[in-house]
Order: sequence, then C-alpha cells, then structure tokens
Amino acid sequence: MTMSFFSGRDGFVWWIGVVEDRADPKALGRVRVRVFGYHTDDKTKLPTHDLPWAICVQPANSASSGGIGSSPTGPIEGSWVFGFWRDPDFMQEPMVLGTIPGFVGSSNTPNGRAPFDYDPSQQLPPAQIEEVVYSGDGTTVEFQTPIDTTDAAVLVTNNGITENPSNNPPSNPLNTEFNSVEFEGGTTYTPADFGRSRYASRTAQKVNSLAPWIRDRFAQGVQKFLNDNPDYDCSFGYGYRSMQEQQQLYNAYRSGQTTNRAARPGSSWHNFACAVDLQIFLPNGSYDQGTRGNNYTTIGTAAFSPFGLQNPIPDDVGHFYPVEFDGRPPRNLRSGQITVAQYAEEKGISTTA
Repeated sequence: MTMSFFSGRDGFVWWIGVVEDRADPKALGRVRVRVFGYHTDDKTKLPTHDLPWAICVQPANSASSGGIGSSPTGPIEGSWVFGFWRDPDFMQEPMVLGTIPGFVGSSNTPNGRAPFDYDPSQQLPPAQIEEVVYSGDGTTVEFQTPIDTTDAAVLVTNNGITENPSNNPPSNPLNTEFNSVEFEGGTTYTPADFGRSRYASRTAQKVNSLAPWIRDRFAQGVQKFLNDNPDYDCSFGYGYRSMQEQQQLYNAYRSGQTTNRAARPGSSWHNFACAVDLQIFLPNGSYDQGTRGNNYTTIGTAAFSPFGLQNPIPDDVGHFYPVEFDGRPPRNLRSGQITVAQYAEEKGISTTA
C-alpha cells in the first residue's frame, strides 16, 4: 500500500453527498454515497451499484471491532452526509464523518427501479424502514426504503402524495436482456462462419448477441452478401443494445452531440436483440456511410431480404430487422406485459427449436 496517496500526505479533501445504498454485503455499516461535484447526477452514466462504499467513522469510545461499541449503522438512503477522501488522488475510499439535514426530492432518488420492483426470485419482499420528517413549513416528507441488494431506491412522498422520479434512471423491460432464459440456445457462430471477411470476429460476436430464433437469418444475410459481392466486405455496428447504451445514444442525439439517429430506450428493436446496424465496406476498404451509391438499399437489401429482413427507414438504411415486425416495438412489449418471444410468435415466427 502506497501511503503517500492517503490524506494527511497529499492534503485533506472533504465533500458532501447523499446516501443511495446501505445494504453493505460485508455488514460493516458502509454506505454508497453520491458526492456532489465529484459524481455525476446522471444515473445512466454512474449507477448506484458503481459508487464506492464509504466507511462511517465511529467515535473513540467505540472499538469498531470485536462487537464492542456502538453500531456503525445510522445513515439511511436519502441521508445527507459529509466526509473526506482517504485517498484524495483516486477518490475511491470515502469516509463519512457525520450527517447533516437535507431535502431529497424525486430527482435525487438512487438508481434502480422505482418506486419498487422486486426481483421475482425473491421469496419475500425486503424489509422496509419508514421515516417521517416534519419540515419547517409544516409539510410531511416520508422516506420508505427497502433494504435491497445492489440497487436501492427511495420512495418519496410529500403529505402522502408520491413523487415520481424525474431523473429517468435506466429501466429494462422485465424480460429483454439477451442473457435471460428466453434467449438461451440457438446457433453459436464463430469467425470461421464468415469466411474471408476482415471483420469475421466482430460479426460473430454481434450475431450471437441476437435472439436465438432470429439469429440464423442475420448470419445467412452476411454470408450471402460476402458470396455475392466478392469485392465488398460487411459487418454489424450493433446487434443487441442494452437500455443503458440506448439511453446514452438517445441523449447524445437529442443534445446535438451527434447526428446519428437514435430512438428512446425501449423503442428500438436493438433493445430486444432483434435488429442489426449493417456496415458495408467498399472495395478500397473504406466505410460506406450510406451516401455512396445506396449500397445499403441495393446490394445490402438484396443479400438480407431473402431471409426475411428489411431496412425501410430512409435515414437509417443500415438498420435491418424482421419483415414480420412493426416499425417499432409495441407498447405492451415495451412495458414488459409480453416478452419479445411472445410477440414474435404472434407475428408468426417460431421461437422453439
């Protein structure tokens, strides 16, 4: 351990933050704190479970060892705390010195599925701790906090009226992650399946991220493209795309940081592992951005359409998805009322081997 990086050698850097999680897996009374000015408030970029654990400092009359002294627990989710960095050069070991009064509104709710969306694997809902705070203007603010696993959430009510979170944390429909049960099985492709392509490894990786019952169509489309166009090459920029990735792309598009078109999270077939962004490479090896001879709507469509794949979006010509699907995921799929496999069955696509 290099002690020169610890406070007292390189200065004392203090901070103020808000507790977002206290379910310390080591039962040491640690808490996760989002520190003002150091941690972004965009919980799609820095979710609660990625915050470092902060150690709560005990008074000298507590041994902090051997079960002697007072409990290190105290702050709850929503508590404002102040402290310092034990490693100010790296800011990965925060220390909590105490709590201070502070209001936590709906925009400050920790990352997670709010108000509460318990994991179906849990047999019983986690215990709740409720606290009522009477503020100076006479209003009542109530914090209801589950002792959850890695994702904590705070349900805030003002005089009995629930405040919905306004920070738009990343929310995944309940059954769309490609590593869930409905996406098990199917053909596993290797670089050898895409022959001469310089991008065979990446193509295999992207194809394998797709739903198993649609995977072969895209693989066959690539193989036909390579066979029919010996001077060209192709790959996929995206296959499956998580809700968090979609949120980042959407934020960049909406803010003007990029001109690349991006849908809201849950509104793209990428989020359901049923779409790709085709990349075509010209005979000279350069990337075709979709403006050179309409290769995506000619040789691209010719290769993929025989396998039931379409690219009808004029300003997103590399985006291919099944012809049976609507242009965007329906509401009951986006909300998690049905799975993407159920939707595919409704559209006449068999999802069983």
